[in-house]
Amino acid sequence: MKRSTIYTFLGVLTISVTSCQDEFLSQKPVGSFSVTNVATRSGIQQALIGAYSQLNGTRDWAAYGMATPGMAMAEMMGGNAHKGSTLTDQAWMNFMVRYEVNTNSSGVNFRYLYNAVFLCNTVLNLLPQVAELTPEETAQIEAEARFLRGHYYFLLKRWYKHIPWIESINEFRVPNTDESGNYVNTWPQIQADFDFARKNLPQTQRDLGRPNKWAAEAYYAKILIYRGSEGDLPTGFDEALQVLNDVMANGITASGQKYQLEENFHYNFDVTRENGPESVFAVQHSANDGTNSIDNGNQEIRGASGKNPQSPGWGRGSGFYTPSQWFVDHFRVDDNGLPYLDMYDTNPNSVKNDDGLRSSDPFEPETAPLDPRLDWSVGRRGIPFLDFGINPGADWVYTPIESGPYIQKKGHIRNDQDGIYVMPGQAYNALNVNIIRYADIILYAAEMEARVGSLEKAREYVNQIRTRMAQNSGSPDHWVQRIDGTGSAANYKIGLYPAGHPAFANQEVALRTILFERNLELGLEGGHRFFDLIRFGLDEELLNEYIRHEAPKRSIIQGAVYSRMPDMILPIPQTVIDNSMVDGVPTLKQNPGY
Repeated sequence: MKRSTIYTFLGVLTISVTSCQDEFLSQKPVGSFSVTNVATRSGIQQALIGAYSQLNGTRDWAAYGMATPGMAMAEMMGGNAHKGSTLTDQAWMNFMVRYEVNTNSSGVNFRYLYNAVFLCNTVLNLLPQVAELTPEETAQIEAEARFLRGHYYFLLKRWYKHIPWIESINEFRVPNTDESGNYVNTWPQIQADFDFARKNLPQTQRDLGRPNKWAAEAYYAKILIYRGSEGDLPTGFDEALQVLNDVMANGITASGQKYQLEENFHYNFDVTRENGPESVFAVQHSANDGTNSIDNGNQEIRGASGKNPQSPGWGRGSGFYTPSQWFVDHFRVDDNGLPYLDMYDTNPNSVKNDDGLRSSDPFEPETAPLDPRLDWSVGRRGIPFLDFGINPGADWVYTPIESGPYIQKKGHIRNDQDGIYVMPGQAYNALNVNIIRYADIILYAAEMEARVGSLEKAREYVNQIRTRMAQNSGSPDHWVQRIDGTGSAANYKIGLYPAGHPAFANQEVALRTILFERNLELGLEGGHRFFDLIRFGLDEELLNEYIRHEAPKRSIIQGAVYSRMPDMILPIPQTVIDNSMVDGVPTLKQNPGY
């Protein structure tokens, strides 16, 4: 590898075992630059844009839902969605949703994210050589690159846990263990990246896709929360609460808007209302942007639409990422509009569905009360779906026998936006994906209050989220309405937790309540669910309950069992370990249990 060459797409961890050949190493990669060309004001910005481009994920099917910002795989592994499609389509996903991943996995996600880290490191290594920048400009570019690097490392840390920390652009065979053979801890370095970013990013940005100071503050708090959850940082929860309080009191968007909840829940998933006051940090997507490329569109939604040209996504997808009955049943509410926090103990009845029915078979939707967020999150039969009309059921589902009766809704755009916010004939739409939105911040604050502060304050924060949906019941932008405009499309009801409610009687039940509320608000977005279950220590209990509930009708998970160890982390792909050899010895140590 020539040191005078900057590789815009390739790191050693992505190279196959043939990379040891001199002939391969002497070839100049496609899309490479000389240092002289990049070490300029415009060149370093282009290198930085290359690091930003990785936010959008890869079109490689072997990493579907993992490297992309919506993180569909974490929702599938968290029980909120099924794989969908067919058993033979992308069969590697079968092992993921059954918690049976082996070391022979292709590891595209691992390599893709380390390639993203490499592009960030490229910027950081070149930056000192750019003489025409002011100190302030240099600090901001470093802050943006370190924010991005922190994000990519955070995704790697959640999926693989025991990862190497690589800063070089020349040497990649870095061990994930210390001299004693113990796994290294990369949390401090990830935290340091966000700490630098929050101290050096501006309050506002000229480009809305760039993080500002407050996005970095929010992400910094998120790292503290994860470290606290793992017991890695005893003061993590206390420190996170202080940062979150600052973000809620003073935080603004990159355009200068005060952080606040959108007036209507669905505005967060409306392509015409992006980068509003609830968007803390989002991946920016575009279509028909003059590039004649699909690479700028939402890479994840392409796989989630069905087979019918009249359905959401216009039949251009493969039917992956279909909501589970388990997820839908979270939205059942009692006469007070509050959820059944014990799931089926108090109310054993699932939301009525058309599973196994043809669209021509008669069906009447559920009449029991439901949280109105359900029908902005999930497409179900008998309920209008944006401007596509009333969902007919099976005709819109790619493979009902594997997928179940529901389709994903948060990622789809309107029918009349085809050809405007999506390229004609394609499924990659222009809808942004929120990595962090303000509702997430409020619910993190509720969690931190429950852990180290006030249970009463935690209840108030949860009610703040619920109050947004409890208002504007007659608005078609807020509560889904009937096609004829004569009222709500279902029996929607949502209430607030009153003072003294048992859901906040003690820390344990309060945390379970907050976990439940996070799913109602954030389910099927951001890849939160699987990792939330792990953070709260409820993954083994709730995922096996999910399997027991869903397996009778979904053959793909029949016989599956989730065990916290090793299933809470993925194995490092064996091909990556093989490529880490130095003097015949691998520098990477496999994760426990694999």
